[in-house]
Amino acid sequence: MTREEIEDSMEDFGRAARRAQEAGADGVELHGANGYLITQFLSSAINDRTDEYGGSLENRARFVRGIVASIRKHAGQDFHLQMKINAYDHDNVITINPFAKQGNNLDDTIRICRWLEADGVDAFHISVGSLFPHPLNPPSPLGEAGFPLEFAARSYGAMLASGKDTFRNYLLFRYRLLRPIFHFIWNRLKKKYPTVEGISADYARAIKKEVKVPVLCTGGFQNAALIRDKIAHGYFDGVTIARALIANRDLVKVWASGRDLPERPCTHCNKCLVYAPSYPLGCYELARYGGDYDRMIREVYEVFDPPLSGLDER
Repeated sequence: MTREEIEDSMEDFGRAARRAQEAGADGVELHGANGYLITQFLSSAINDRTDEYGGSLENRARFVRGIVASIRKHAGQDFHLQMKINAYDHDNVITINPFAKQGNNLDDTIRICRWLEADGVDAFHISVGSLFPHPLNPPSPLGEAGFPLEFAARSYGAMLASGKDTFRNYLLFRYRLLRPIFHFIWNRLKKKYPTVEGISADYARAIKKEVKVPVLCTGGFQNAALIRDKIAHGYFDGVTIARALIANRDLVKVWASGRDLPERPCTHCNKCLVYAPSYPLGCYELARYGGDYDRMIREVYEVFDPPLSGLDER
């Protein structure tokens, strides 16, 4: 990006926040994790610029700080603004290159969060992993169960123009003889961090100790007892959930009924993830539907024709 493009981009973020505000939104979240544009500036493993937007951590944070200033200019100080950020990049685990950089570490992220809090960010959303998918994001079991390559091969072709490593990934997914290479790369960090639910909790806790604004945490959450325990012990102020709500849309109602887990918890198989580039978002774990493929497809496609709820009927 040229300097002019960077300045235009920062201004565009501010204008987008104002449009969201005018549309009735209570706030917005900047996605500064998992390989998106803000990550590409922040991460020492990705950012190789030699101007004022590269090099030192202060320079690499200049882009996101400019975005925050632009949002405050266009949407005001009272419009909620939160930031999703990598606690730790772990970039070097995605490659078999022993000289690859690991990217930002926890100390770097804490410094960035302090700056952003001073700039007017109202909350932080803690994730991990400088790319997506990443062995720690989404968290998953070891082996094929954690990242189903057979399914990924069917949909990943839609991503071929979206990144510098996507063609390599597609080959690893597509050809059976190459899949052990992917599993080696994917699982070597999983063996070090085998936790699935709450994988980022310790990172969130460390950041929460250093900032005064609320801290949210992502990472495979679906057990209400675990969430309550982590909140009670000061790890974070709340959690964010995706896959568990895809598997069980009524998860919050299950918790409200007094149960900590749904009858059929999400298995973190990630089939919803690998299908998402080419198919409607939904749970594609056939075993959850008793092996009934037609039932699975009907439920996935209900998003286009949802059944009436009790409120709608009234």
